[in-house]
Amino acid sequence: MVASIDHTELFEKSKKFFEDGDILNTIENYEKAMERIDRTQIKNKEDYIQFLESILKHCKENNLSEEEALVLRALGRTYSLFKQYAESMKYHYQSLKIQKKLGKKLETAEGLVFLAEDLEVSGNFDKCINIFQEASEVFQELGKLRKVKEIKKELARLEEFSREMVEDEYILHKFNVDKY
Repeated sequence: MVASIDHTELFEKSKKFFEDGDILNTIENYEKAMERIDRTQIKNKEDYIQFLESILKHCKENNLSEEEALVLRALGRTYSLFKQYAESMKYHYQSLKIQKKLGKKLETAEGLVFLAEDLEVSGNFDKCINIFQEASEVFQELGKLRKVKEIKKELARLEEFSREMVEDEYILHKFNVDKY
């Protein structure tokens, strides 16, 4: 029987890596913790944010641009998990700016997908579609065809949803339904 590590254990392990100065393992374990978290049970959201803010400060003070971009992305993902999408998108944009500057194509493509997901939830479908298309192009360039296929599936779903929304708006307007 394989023992499953819960998010609390991974979060504590992440803290230990940070104390030891191992930023990449800190972020990796933090992201694993977030994958296992049950957001309905979270009582200490601020602990996660403060932890990431302290890592971000360390990265900035030590001019660790690559790690800084990863922490910014983790902040974006964390805020998204906590359903604070405006904050999430702010951090995703900051992370993407650094990733693009560093020429980190895979990380850029992954960050674009995260940003597109938040844009969808926030209702900005046109921007979401554009960002998904940009991510698809980068994944295509990298030869990540499975990712390209997944994004094309998302784009088809979004385009169908947008088409239905336009049709619904037309019908509501045509029959003056929205005036009552």
